[in-house]
Amino acid sequence: MSDPACATVERRSQPWGIWSAQIEPPEEVIAVRRAVAIAIVCWTFLALEAGVVGAELDHDGGGWLMLFANGSFAPATPQLRRLRWWFDLQPRFTEDSDYEQLLVRPGIGLDVGHGASLWLGYAYINTDPATRASFDEHRIWQQLLWSTKVGSLGLQSRTRLEQRFVDTGSDTGWRARQFVKAAHPLALHPRLGLAAYDELFVDLKDTDFGADGGPSQNRLFAGFSWKLGEGGHTVVELGYLNQWIANTGRTDTMNHLASLNLLLNFP
Repeated sequence: MSDPACATVERRSQPWGIWSAQIEPPEEVIAVRRAVAIAIVCWTFLALEAGVVGAELDHDGGGWLMLFANGSFAPATPQLRRLRWWFDLQPRFTEDSDYEQLLVRPGIGLDVGHGASLWLGYAYINTDPATRASFDEHRIWQQLLWSTKVGSLGLQSRTRLEQRFVDTGSDTGWRARQFVKAAHPLALHPRLGLAAYDELFVDLKDTDFGADGGPSQNRLFAGFSWKLGEGGHTVVELGYLNQWIANTGRTDTMNHLASLNLLLNFP
């Protein structure tokens, strides 16, 4: 019978007799390693995306401002604590700082537990392209949103289905979107972090306003985040957004965008 007090086994790492121990690196070091890994993966996908067709892409620039807000109806009445509201506002500009597009998207959702929620909403989009007349789009959208944490790594998945009604055509467009995001704090400061996401757009049918069934767009973002105030309910993100757009009958577009995001999460 072995003595329980002597159950810990020490191991010699090398013949010269230095005693080794299973020493865990500090939590800050682990956090930095994870953050660097996220950045490497993100920029790897970015490099692959940017080199899909090389010189056959039309490259352009610009800037997007994005406000995302959501919260519960619990402050109105506790009986509505599972009912949630959603609002995002996105003015978008060309590389010459000219107005190009405005998106307004409200919605209402139901918290179904375990980090998941179901949503239904409406979106209005005004687009003012440089080469043709301004036009409007109206959308009805449904989505499944799921969030979780693995250690200090925050993960989010959003699966959205859209029905699109565009002024330039009479068809109803159907489009699926899959969004995946990762966020990780940095050891340099408790409010500083890295954020990265990718979202793939797939048109589910051809339309007379230009949609062509299949992958139509991809957005890949990488940047830094900063928590404002206590609790982390308000976050600012600043980074690079790469947008690939498939164009029917002409060269695809690759937009290189500066993206400033304000995230407001009301409990």
